[in-house]
Amino acid sequence: MDRPMKPRAFTLIELLVVIAVLMAILMPALGKARAQAKRTACGAHLKSLAQAGVLYAMDNDSKFPSCHMEVRPTAGSYAIWIQNGIDDPITPGGFLAHGLLAYNGQIADPKVFYCPGNENKDIKYGAIALNPYGGGWPKGKVPDDLGPEQRWIWTTYHYRSLWDGKRWRAVSTVKDSGHIAFMADMFSDPRRGVQYHHRTGYNVAYTDGHSEFIKDLGENIEDLNGGGVYFTDHKRQDYVWKTYFDKMMTYKPFQEY
Repeated sequence: MDRPMKPRAFTLIELLVVIAVLMAILMPALGKARAQAKRTACGAHLKSLAQAGVLYAMDNDSKFPSCHMEVRPTAGSYAIWIQNGIDDPITPGGFLAHGLLAYNGQIADPKVFYCPGNENKDIKYGAIALNPYGGGWPKGKVPDDLGPEQRWIWTTYHYRSLWDGKRWRAVSTVKDSGHIAFMADMFSDPRRGVQYHHRTGYNVAYTDGHSEFIKDLGENIEDLNGGGVYFTDHKRQDYVWKTYFDKMMTYKPFQEY
């Protein structure tokens, strides 16, 4: 009488091969899930900032915080502000734009100013400035003095200032409709221009208090950034915001501006 055959067990090598195959199948899906989670969290950050901007405007003549077009504040740019009729008080430590939302209490947690998809280690919450370009938001409360090693705040969100000819002005809930974009997670600096955090587009905050994801599959925004050119060319910056981020608005081609 034949004995029943015992079921054959997997060898260690076979188990490792199966695990490797499963990992190869699952890793892309897990990577996409993580990226989607970061994009969603970023959108929530910008929605909070949009709502904070609306609250700020309610207490400040319907105007969002003023901001010049350059990345960092300087004595010269403040002088130009004054020449153009922007008389917002300069807060200690150089706070301006979205920094004023924290300085004035509309934003309690400065971590909201940092996109979860950002991979630049020098530009994150708690990062210390290593050069004149600044660093991330110092840990703890909003400081009155950033100290000798950090003269200003550098976040991963780009704040918009409207550019009327040669005059900067604050975004206004009265003059500008709720379809106007005023902040986005397009990172901008004078050395690298505009960069993605989410591969296919940007989260954008609007003056009616909402945020949404704007696709840029053709990398058209990056094509226009021009690295350092984007940093210094106010017309180019304004065109990018108007053309790609503002909603239900019609503008002329870039060459006609």
